[in-house]
Formats: sequence, structure tokens, C-alpha cells
Amino acid sequence: MSRDVPTETRGLSGETLDERPPITGDRGRSPTAKNTVYRGHRDPAAPVGEEVEVTADGEPLDCRYDLLSASPSGLEFGYGGSGPAQLAVAMLAHAFDDEFACEYYQRFKHEVVANLPEEGWTLTKTDLDEWRREMIADA
Repeated sequence: MSRDVPTETRGLSGETLDERPPITGDRGRSPTAKNTVYRGHRDPAAPVGEEVEVTADGEPLDCRYDLLSASPSGLEFGYGGSGPAQLAVAMLAHAFDDEFACEYYQRFKHEVVANLPEEGWTLTKTDLDEWRREMIADA
């Protein structure tokens, strides 16, 4: 892993975003399909419940309380609690579909969200696709 690239600009594999190949055809997507970028950061000076911001391509990520109501205080990361569960279901629903999100959010929470660095992070749809392929291969 390159030491001159901040942690928050690396994905699951440790590659920097500009080193990644474009997303390939997955579930009907064309090779030129947009590779969504998910970012999370923490502002310790923000009011309680507003410390964490997670975006998908610069827009706030929907918490998806319609699928899971684990954390009324919002999204979290870096540990294995209810806020990270809410983030896991929200990201998987955004990247894939509601059914997949509801079935696999706990595993995604434990394997990915709980391990995201406190200072901030960046993941792409390609990272999530990679996790999904590995997870399905393990099943």
C-alpha cells in the first residue's frame, strides 16, 4: 500500500482510485457504466447525530430506514454496532438491490464497514463488486 496516498483515498484492495480499471459489464451494465464513489468522513465538532457524513458521488447516501431501522442517529463506521449496520444496508441497497442488502448487510458490516478508518474512507462500486464476488465464492 502506498504511504503517500491518504487512507481515505484507497479502496478495499489498497489501490488508489486513479489506478483502478473501469468497471466491466456487471448485471447488465455497459463497460462505460459509472463507477459510483462512496465517501465517508467524520466531523467531531458537528452536533450529535450529524458527526458522520456518507455520500455516493457527492450526494448524501439515503439511510434506507425503510429496509432497516437499526440506528435512528444515522450512519456510522469503524466498529460493529447499529450505526454501521445502517450504513451497510444503505450502501448495499444503493450498489445492488434491496433484497441483496437485507440478506447480506450483517456480513458486509463485519467484513468491511467495521474496519473502515475513523479518519475517513473512500470505496467504489468496483470495491463492492469485488467484495460481493468473494462473498459469493465463499458460500
